[in-house]
Amino acid sequence: MKPGAAIAAALLMLAARISPAVAAGPFDGKWIADIPAQGKCNGTSTLTLVVADGTILGQVHNPGNVRTLEGHVDADGNGTFTVNKAPGTISFSGDHFDATWFNGTCDRHAEGDRAPDASQQAAAAQERREHQAAFADLVRRADAGEKIDFAKLRAEYVYNENWDFYGNKINGLMSEADAAAKGKDCTAALEKLNQVLILDYTVVQAHNIRSDCLEDSDRTRSRLESHIADALDDSVMDSGDGDSEKTAYIVYTMHEEMRALFKRHIQIKARQTQIRGSDGHYYDEVQGISITSGYQSGYLYASVKTVYFNVDSFVKGRESRRAIIDTADATVH
Repeated sequence: MKPGAAIAAALLMLAARISPAVAAGPFDGKWIADIPAQGKCNGTSTLTLVVADGTILGQVHNPGNVRTLEGHVDADGNGTFTVNKAPGTISFSGDHFDATWFNGTCDRHAEGDRAPDASQQAAAAQERREHQAAFADLVRRADAGEKIDFAKLRAEYVYNENWDFYGNKINGLMSEADAAAKGKDCTAALEKLNQVLILDYTVVQAHNIRSDCLEDSDRTRSRLESHIADALDDSVMDSGDGDSEKTAYIVYTMHEEMRALFKRHIQIKARQTQIRGSDGHYYDEVQGISITSGYQSGYLYASVKTVYFNVDSFVKGRESRRAIIDTADATVH
């Protein structure tokens, strides 16, 4: 039996030992965490754990592999573990846990919670379907020129099947569309933009380029695309000022983060992703250089700025997607 399969079997056996009636410790149960892109580890991973009688078994599901985790936790919630022989520390408190380790390439930090039970998964799956229907309706209405709530449209997008926080599905298409538009080939640009907006209707620059390309051939549609771009921009910038966790911009994709920084003329120097704040919310914290011009003098001035983005959407979107997968697995098995 392969090591990964052996751990999977052990996880099932350990999980079977857990029963509310005979639970031996306050941390017994199933746990799960999303691991955001960190340093050279630029992919999103998932950590799943099972705890029983102080024993911890788990798996780190990376984009290209699955690593096993084994460890122990004491009665106070403090523990140690190894991931593929690399040591790490973990702490449990209530329904939350934090784990930290070095995987040989970069530091990894996971913050997670107890895994939902079957009824919670089913409820989340149904809720996801309702959100998807709401998103499709808002896109239809926006595309028809109706007045809609763009903040709600952006919020509903995280439940769409094509949602991808980091934009991996559309970044290449956007680069091709931008290059085609700059080369005065709007036919090719519009073809790429149509693909982008099917995948992610909330990309401001896609609507802006579309507006420019249609200015001569379809003035009405060009104005509508410009309006949609402005409304999406305003929705992001009106969600906060980014100066603190409390007033963080509320974003649903990395493109929205980059757009806010662009509009504020801030060049990124460092980023910390998915930090859990004291209020329980998740934040991206960006340190950058703000470039501004002096009034009358015309000189450029640089200052250090820290900008906060509320990224609860990252957690909500992945939790919703997992609910669909877990519900389907339960139906099959």
